[in-house]
Amino acid sequence: MVKKLALDYDAHELRLVVANVNGNRVAVTDIQLIPINEGESASEKLRRYVNDVGLQKTETLVAIGRGKAELRELQLPAVPDEELPDMVRFQAIRSFASASDRAIVDFLVTERSSEGITLIAAAVPPSELDRERELCSTSDLPLERVALRPLAAASLYLGQQKSAPVTVMIDLLANDAEIVVAREGKVIFVRTVRLPENQEHRPGAIVSELRRTMMACGETKTPQKVVVWGNADVHSAEVNAIKEKIGCDDVQAISPFDLVDVQVAREKMPEHTGRFAPLVGLLNSSTANADVLIDFMNPRRRPEEKPDHLRRIAMIGIPIAAVLLVGFMIYRQFSQWDRKIAVLQDEINLLIPSAEQADESIDRTEKIDQFLDRDVNWLDELRRFAELAPPSDKLIVRSINGNALTAGGGYLRLTGGVTESSVIDQMQSSLRDETHGVVVKDTNVQQGDDRYRWSFTETITVDGNDLRNLRYERMEAQLASTEASSTEASSDDESVTEEIDDGSQMTPPADEPDDDENSETSDVDATDESAAEGDDKATPETDEASEAAPTGDQPSESKSEEEVST
Repeated sequence: MVKKLALDYDAHELRLVVANVNGNRVAVTDIQLIPINEGESASEKLRRYVNDVGLQKTETLVAIGRGKAELRELQLPAVPDEELPDMVRFQAIRSFASASDRAIVDFLVTERSSEGITLIAAAVPPSELDRERELCSTSDLPLERVALRPLAAASLYLGQQKSAPVTVMIDLLANDAEIVVAREGKVIFVRTVRLPENQEHRPGAIVSELRRTMMACGETKTPQKVVVWGNADVHSAEVNAIKEKIGCDDVQAISPFDLVDVQVAREKMPEHTGRFAPLVGLLNSSTANADVLIDFMNPRRRPEEKPDHLRRIAMIGIPIAAVLLVGFMIYRQFSQWDRKIAVLQDEINLLIPSAEQADESIDRTEKIDQFLDRDVNWLDELRRFAELAPPSDKLIVRSINGNALTAGGGYLRLTGGVTESSVIDQMQSSLRDETHGVVVKDTNVQQGDDRYRWSFTETITVDGNDLRNLRYERMEAQLASTEASSTEASSDDESVTEEIDDGSQMTPPADEPDDDENSETSDVDATDESAAEGDDKATPETDEASEAAPTGDQPSESKSEEEVST
């Protein structure tokens, strides 16, 4: 069996329990309750006791109170156990007021389901852990565990007794009471309350705090069992008060030393044995049931993977073999790569002049764009304001000022008045969009009979990038319109050509004159020829109509339509 020392202290007393521990078996060999007077320290009292008894190098377990740690109940999604410590630590740093990146965080799972995990998380600053290490080091005691006191006491009862569906355990200290609520053998809530100094008022205060605790943890029903740590004759008033005012029939005062082997005479035991319940529970759970504790010396962490030497050899050898194989293949392909590089280099040399010209063109275009970004179409902005602004019976504009910005864009500053302040908000929301920013300031109300008594100054800002995008959109639209017009014109020309070709095929060929007619025509004098030419020029439409006239038998109605059109 291994000898271990469990200690707990506050400003008034130092509590010590020495026991031989072997698995679940605990044999208590010494119990000490050492008062701490004003001006004395727990470190001096502990060192004196250890030196007198000769407990140097004894494994030490320290229980700390609820006031030294920050507790929270956390609701987390269902995740594997190996990912839970990292998630709890991340959530604790975000949720806890005093937790930092260096805080020691441990947790205890209270409920697990397919939907999520409920747990109690606790955090202490590193300074608190350093204080406990220093306390033990001054007495030459190796520190093994630093556990949370209420959970250590609860583990003593829940690990050995058959618990009710809802069990409440109360540990009455000098000035505090630690209340632990367990459901189905698992701790679900921990609370520490302050007790009045007057012993007569303590039973009523304990009953009130017990009711508040049950409401805080969501248990509206009366607990089936209440355990008060301590002797029955010492805490009879508290037990009777809980029975009468809470309505719980199963209320017991249990001494923690009744649950383990004790090698100390009863007359040497202190009066308030319940204060030693956390120490006895810490000794009982130090080896076999350490998973029910919140231990800041050994917080829950992600499991470390054991090194796999074969895997490491494979991870090193396979890449080396692959590198050698790839190197051999590269060596064989060097000549082909050289030829490819030469061809690509020639192509690059051919493209360099074009790239330089393109860069120059881009630079020129950028300078033009920067110049045009300051060209704000104020007529469009005024038209937009007139369309989106409230009507004239609600708004009047007294001045308009537009300025372009050097970096691009510009702003339109308007001053005016409105009938109501809500009109300003309406105008601001209607004028603001993705390309226009609106800022309204200098809103004042003027006394008098003026209808537009709410004055304002509004600034509508247009960004240069938005102007550039709008400009390019209009250019694209204009190019698209030009291409569509060109396509339509070319299609019209093709249709006209087809119609002309169809008309030439439908016109009958003219009769060729005989030789006699040609001879007669040649005998006509010049005067007749000029007259004939004049007649021909005067009636071109008639000739065209005669050429377009259809041959053969046609209905008279179609002929009349041709004549009318001519």
